[in-house]
Amino acid sequence: MRYFGRGARIEKNGNRMRKTRLTVLSALTLALLLAGAHAGEKPSVPRLGILLPESGRAESQVIRGLKQGVKELGYKERETILIEVRDAKGDRNTLAKEASGLVGQKVQIILTTGTRAAAAAKAATREIPIIFVHPADPTSLGLVQSLKRPGGNITGIAAFAAQKTEKRMELLKEILPQVRRIVIFYDSNNPYSRENFVSAQKAAAKLRLEVAAYPVKSSEELKKSVDALQKREEDALFHVADDLVEGEADFIFGTARQKALPTMFNEEIWAIKGALAGYGPSYYEMGRQAARLADKILKGAKAQELPVEAASKFDLVINLRTARALGLDLPKEILKKADKVIR
Repeated sequence: MRYFGRGARIEKNGNRMRKTRLTVLSALTLALLLAGAHAGEKPSVPRLGILLPESGRAESQVIRGLKQGVKELGYKERETILIEVRDAKGDRNTLAKEASGLVGQKVQIILTTGTRAAAAAKAATREIPIIFVHPADPTSLGLVQSLKRPGGNITGIAAFAAQKTEKRMELLKEILPQVRRIVIFYDSNNPYSRENFVSAQKAAAKLRLEVAAYPVKSSEELKKSVDALQKREEDALFHVADDLVEGEADFIFGTARQKALPTMFNEEIWAIKGALAGYGPSYYEMGRQAARLADKILKGAKAQELPVEAASKFDLVINLRTARALGLDLPKEILKKADKVIR
């Protein structure tokens, strides 16, 4: 009896040892399989989301510049970086939804163009880094705490367009040496438009130009005022950044052409649409700058510690077709100086 009892105990102990060895072997095998699986996995590809208020020329130029910039930095789109564009198509209510959509996709960075898109992205996340491309001063608009240390989760590229007002006016005098008075329309209800007008007024005083101010409050009032302008050979219409005026740009260009009134606007797109000239930031180059900021963030830098950069390039664009329609013979020197001439 004792013999069988002892044998049973030996067999039982042997079973336990075999089970223990099997458990250890199974654990080791699983660990090796997992290690092999992880070794074979590709590292996660960073996702860059772009939030647009609408798809205009400026926005498309930013995207072109961004894609060229990441390419120059060694990224391959769809292989080592993913870029997703969300376009609100001019609908303010859609911006918040599109911003939340990018957050839900867990993108590593959100790039925005303009104030509304930047504000929507800020409202949607306090964690995902945001890079804005903006034509104005981001501190005055409350996007950042300071230019050197933006704070929060945001930084970007700014054109500080208002600070270029005097330069744009100087170029206007080079294009039209005969100009003595500038006509400025602006939305009197908009505080930023009023600030832009004051900047232009100061610049005109330095250049000894007379200013004819036309504060308006609606599209109807703007059209009536433009329509009532009397032709004066020494006049030119000078644009300051203003949503109301820009919303009626086609009407202004058409009427100005009828009255032989030259127009100087603040960006390339307006010269393409019919202004005599435009001087403003290169959105393509701003896109390339944004790519460099994105690269720094992907490599570990914090957005709030990256200083806001100024736009590196401004372009002068002249519409020679408009000049001919106005009967103007522009100086050859200014045509050579222009970054682009529309013929």
